[in-house]
Amino acid sequence: MSTNRLMTFELLDRMEQILSEAWAVPLTKKIMLEKEEFSSLMRRLEESIPVDVQNAKTIIDQEEAIISESNRIAEETTTKATREANTALEQAKSDANAMVNDAQARAAETLRSSTDQANAMVADAQTRANALVADAQARAQQLVADSEIVARAQAEAQEMLESAHRECEAYTARVHDAINQLMEQLDMSVNQQAEAVRALRQQYASQQ
Repeated sequence: MSTNRLMTFELLDRMEQILSEAWAVPLTKKIMLEKEEFSSLMRRLEESIPVDVQNAKTIIDQEEAIISESNRIAEETTTKATREANTALEQAKSDANAMVNDAQARAAETLRSSTDQANAMVADAQTRANALVADAQARAQQLVADSEIVARAQAEAQEMLESAHRECEAYTARVHDAINQLMEQLDMSVNQQAEAVRALRQQYASQQ
């Protein structure tokens, strides 16, 4: 056993003896010590500690400092990453909302335009039908006015009226087909925009 270790044990024994012989303060758990002697023993005890133990303590202190610094850096990095992630998420939400609003606006504009076109076509069809009926009625009245060809006039007038009605129905059917096509185009456009929005939402959701 080295001299330093013997001295350490001797100093510890002496300090233990001093503690056991110290005066007790009445009614308390405190004791009275000789300050100078005990302080001297403490200094000698510190000096008797082997160099390798002191070096180990220094290394431990350094490790604790490194660990503390690493924890601080990790906490700062985590905070920064969280803040950046939240910022990116808010931006993604803002972009998604903007796209949804734009899609809704486009859909509304497409619906309005299609409705206007359909209304215009219906009005034009009604005007054409009214003109055909009015022309047929005028020609029928002209034929009926001639007493000699009343029967022929009535037959021709009836045929003209029926022809006018058939043409009106055919034109109305064409108008309805055109309106249906416009509505199908509108439905496809709205679905495409909705699919684009859903794809964007899934993309942002997968990045979270």
